Amino acid sequence: MFSMGFPRIYRQGGGILNEIGQHVGVFGSKPLIVVDDLVRGLYGDQLTAALAAENIVPVFASFAGECTASAIEKASIQAREAGCDAVIGLGGGKAIDTAKAVKIETGLPVIVIPTIASNDSPTSRLAIVYTDAGKFVGPRIMDMNPDAVLVDTDVIVRAPVRFFVSGIADALVTKFEADQCVASGGRNFFGGLPTEAAMCLSSHCYQIVRQYGKQAVEDVKVQKTSLSVEKIVEANTLLSGLGFEGCGVAAAHAIGLAIGDLPGVSGILHGEEVAVGLIAQFMLEKREKAFMDDILAFYDDLGLPASLLDIMDDLPNSESLHRLATFVVRDNSRIHNMAMPVNTENVVEALTAAVDLVVNWRNSK
Repeated sequence: MFSMGFPRIYRQGGGILNEIGQHVGVFGSKPLIVVDDLVRGLYGDQLTAALAAENIVPVFASFAGECTASAIEKASIQAREAGCDAVIGLGGGKAIDTAKAVKIETGLPVIVIPTIASNDSPTSRLAIVYTDAGKFVGPRIMDMNPDAVLVDTDVIVRAPVRFFVSGIADALVTKFEADQCVASGGRNFFGGLPTEAAMCLSSHCYQIVRQYGKQAVEDVKVQKTSLSVEKIVEANTLLSGLGFEGCGVAAAHAIGLAIGDLPGVSGILHGEEVAVGLIAQFMLEKREKAFMDDILAFYDDLGLPASLLDIMDDLPNSESLHRLATFVVRDNSRIHNMAMPVNTENVVEALTAAVDLVVNWRNSK
């Protein structure tokens, strides 16, 4: 069986937030808005005014900034008690994922309004849940993709450029993980095989990232909404989101998501994790020198981390590396979407080889 999913509607461009009422009004007139205090302070008044223009009265959820079981339950209760008929996730991944989880609990349509383009989650069905202490728990999955994804690129360019670069990294890995999933016959996030559409989107995502990425980063640094920025926001958000969910993920995500739990790693963004994971995946694939030289030059242009030494002061000891690798190769891990068998020692060797490769490449410049 071949399968894929899509949001009901995707809109992107400068000024979307000012006309948000006409898009939200299709789904309801009393939405619950999941947003943290920082983003509400930046855009809450603008959003409220845009909704009021269409006689839509929002209810703001009490959201502390983490997508946890307790936050989901609290917001769901608030939505029911207030008689809300839709839910909006405004902000970064945690707010968006909490809104998705509220949809799972209540059945309300969900509208996603990202304020950063730091990863490819806005279009997907996945809501990533953490403990109250911030430890990864796992995903909750909606039956369908979000009802609407509305991206204001004038908002996106105001966020710190590090978030934008992180999103490029998350988009960059999409093609290479898709290639492995196709080669191995791995299942995608719908439990089916990748469609031709998903494979095409994944491949084109890489082309867009390489063509427009460097210029787009320069434009975001000066908060300029350019054609390059529009292209990269679409790649980060739509192409990568549909591509990863429709094809599946492999070593870059399996290793990357585990890296955040290493002692000495803190504050790392999702895209930065998978950027390091992708170089390790290439070590598993035994990529040729010319290919790696090209990829590392692109990483260098964007300022992306490429090995463990870029995200921590010292390499983890052997015990920590083996503990990480053992977790990576656990049963049902996405690492097994690789076209070759991968065991604990393979993961340790890949991470170590990535460090050596990056150090030698930089020394040779």
